[in-house]
Amino acid sequence: MKNKTSQSGFTLIELIAVMVILGILAAVIIPRISTITSGAYESNVRTMYGLIKNEVNAQAVKAAMSGGASGHLETYPNPGQVPAELVLDYYLNQWVDDYDADMWSSFCSSDGYENRATASPANCGAVLFMYHPHGKPSGTVVWAEGDGGLVPGGGSGSLEDFYWIYYAPRTSTSGTAKGRTLDGYVMAAWQGGPTMANALKFDNDMVSAGTTTQTSDDLEITDLTLLVGD
Repeated sequence: MKNKTSQSGFTLIELIAVMVILGILAAVIIPRISTITSGAYESNVRTMYGLIKNEVNAQAVKAAMSGGASGHLETYPNPGQVPAELVLDYYLNQWVDDYDADMWSSFCSSDGYENRATASPANCGAVLFMYHPHGKPSGTVVWAEGDGGLVPGGGSGSLEDFYWIYYAPRTSTSGTAKGRTLDGYVMAAWQGGPTMANALKFDNDMVSAGTTTQTSDDLEITDLTLLVGD
């Protein structure tokens, strides 16, 4: 009498059904993972934006308390007025207590912001903060309003998921009438656009009225566009 061996396994129909189910799950889950990741990046940018905003406000209050040449008036920091301030990451090191150097860079221009035509000074310094969550870029960052090509000095070739934060001081209309200088500031943030050829190029700007201008496909985070002073 022959022994019969019981064999079990999946039929072709069952395998096809499993593959279809896995395909459906992948189509649903993968985009959600991408959305969650993008949300985490923007959350980090918003946190950094808040830290920078708090710091410049604190410095203005400190200027008012200490007095000096400008008197006891709130005066917002004018970046890049001495050579040391133009060094890569200077303002991250000065304004942010704790940050990931692989994910953040800062660049400074001594005259990157055009102040109001009737205001003094005519041009102000500006700081550009760059968020690169996949590592410090190895390429050169081109800032249209900055001081030439900027080299973060990293080793990452990734051109994805960049974000930008911009800060510059300004003199308000009422400040000019009262003889004040740099009694306000502008800030804004952008998410890098989808065109990889422009990933390392920042050609956005803020005009004296506090509104943004841009020629790239970067996406302005509109609720982070800020004008302090009229």
